[in-house]
Amino acid sequence: MRKETLLEATAMSVVVVPSTRETFTPRELAAAYKEFIEHGPQYQDAKTGLSASAYRFGEHVLLAYEESETGVVVLIHPTS
Repeated sequence: MRKETLLEATAMSVVVVPSTRETFTPRELAAAYKEFIEHGPQYQDAKTGLSASAYRFGEHVLLAYEESETGVVVLIHPTS
């Protein structure tokens, strides 16, 4: 099982994967989360219920998605 950090938010919870915390600053993570909550996801899949957005900070991409069943927002850094 992966160790993850769980942060409380106003009406939802957010999970930040450890490698993501190492790649992005707290300010970048907060900015992406705020954008996701305030403006909604950029992509939505009606079949799966997945809602997601991608944010670029320099050369790195941060993905934010909301798990449809739990409402938890997950911030991850895709790796190759």
